[in-house]
This record gives sequence, C-alpha cells and structure tokens, in this order.
Amino acid sequence: MIYQDILDDRALQSYLADLNARARKCGANGELDVAGLRDRILASSGRCEWCGENLVRGTFELDHVVSLNRGGRNETDNLVVACPDCNRRKGQKHPARFAAEIFNSTGRRTILVDKILQHFMLEPREQLPLFAANQRTEDLSDTCDRNDQPRYRW
Repeated sequence: MIYQDILDDRALQSYLADLNARARKCGANGELDVAGLRDRILASSGRCEWCGENLVRGTFELDHVVSLNRGGRNETDNLVVACPDCNRRKGQKHPARFAAEIFNSTGRRTILVDKILQHFMLEPREQLPLFAANQRTEDLSDTCDRNDQPRYRW
C-alpha cells in the first residue's frame, strides 16, 4: 500500500488478516484490529521509523520490533512502520542489533532507534555479542517458517 493520510479499508483488512494469520502460525500472543493498525500507521507521520526515510506516496510495511520468532507479541505496541528495505534487512534480528546497524550505516538516531539503544544501554558503534544470553536458540521451524517473506507488502 502507498502511504497516505486516508487508508483504504479493504487494503487494511487484507493486511490485518495476513498479520494475524502469520502471528497465529508463529504461536504469537495478541491480535490486531483495523483501528489500531490505522492509528499505528498514521502515528509514523509518513516516515520509516527505523531509518527516517520519507514514505509519503511510497510503499511501506509494518515490522514487529521484537519479531514473532523471538517471542514478540502481535500488538500495535510491537509494530512500527518501515520502508521495505529496513523491514527486509531487519528480518529476525534482535531490535538492538538492528538499531545499532541503522545508526552505524546512516548516522541518524530516529526516535525508535534512540529508544531501543537507550533501553538496552548501548552506545552506537558498540559491537553486540554474537551469542546473547537472552537470545532464543530453539528451533522454531515447526511454528513459523523463518524464511517466510511477508505476503503483505503494500
């Protein structure tokens, strides 16, 4: 879908159905609704919340900050508006790792990147440990295909 101030209800319903179906497949808690989805999209002010790219009249996707495979919830508090490039690059990465990557590659600290870096008490350009103690390592292939590309590109 193209970012605009008035969002098509049918497109939102379709996107919502795909997000909720994927969350169920992954065994994630939570369920999204159209009003919450619309509010979440408009709250981004038409910018990718990861890199800050202007998305007005451009394509965008919704990204689970903590991915469903990592135990993230399927709720609006765990969603951000992302440009397709950021959404693909982040994939299943830990949000702190991706926030550091964004800052290191762009030099910009969006509100989201800053919030994540502060939450995890990271300084930009700090190397994250390869195997974090809190990282989930069990095989999730039964519940959610890690290589599943979202069908809901707008």
